[in-house]
Amino acid sequence: MSIETRDRRSVVVQLRDALRELIESMEPGERLPSENELVARFGVARGTIRESLKLIEQDGLVDVQHGRGRFVSAVADLGVNRPITNFEGVTEMLKALGFAPRTRLLLAERVGADEDEAAALGIAPGDEVVRLARLRTNKRQPLVLSINAFRAELLGEETVAQQDFSGSLHVWLSARGAEPISSAARFQAVPLPGDYAEVVGEPAASGAWLLTSERCFDASGNVVLFSRDYHRGDVFSFHVVRRRAD
Repeated sequence: MSIETRDRRSVVVQLRDALRELIESMEPGERLPSENELVARFGVARGTIRESLKLIEQDGLVDVQHGRGRFVSAVADLGVNRPITNFEGVTEMLKALGFAPRTRLLLAERVGADEDEAAALGIAPGDEVVRLARLRTNKRQPLVLSINAFRAELLGEETVAQQDFSGSLHVWLSARGAEPISSAARFQAVPLPGDYAEVVGEPAASGAWLLTSERCFDASGNVVLFSRDYHRGDVFSFHVVRRRAD
């Protein structure tokens, strides 16, 4: 995989994804190419290679054996499970898992922030936010219900009705100078909110859903997005790598 100069993501992130693809083609215990070999393969600087490898190591996809190299870990063979350390938008995640997601916009409004939104965004209850509710589907099957909120000031002089929220919200925010680059998240197994159960339909709505409540930060540490993403429990699972403390 080559690094695409027109891709708006950083080279480090592009290379991380390229390394994931490489690892998927390998067997657990197999040795990764050396840093010199990766430099020649991808045509990027050694420092970029090392930064991307650190991201892969944090996901637990490789084991580092000092003096011997990096080897594909057993965790890398978990299939469609996602590392819980990944920071990615829902659209990006679904595409990475091989889905062809479609977005159904259920709600887009400029309203006063509720208490949860205000606490997450660091504003006062009642301050204006844009609240979205969107259902991601694949072949008409519901996969993820997303309820997002961000400060209404990011609209500038425009209205909610003028916006296209059918794609990645991370891309939309980046174009407004509020690119999310990291997050703090909480995971819970919950039922789907009653207001949306009828929209999702049976039998999916009656099952357990995995709720990710996430505050997303820009490069300056400002919270630019509060997301509540309900992942269909019989489709998605996430893994976390745990290591014994030194």
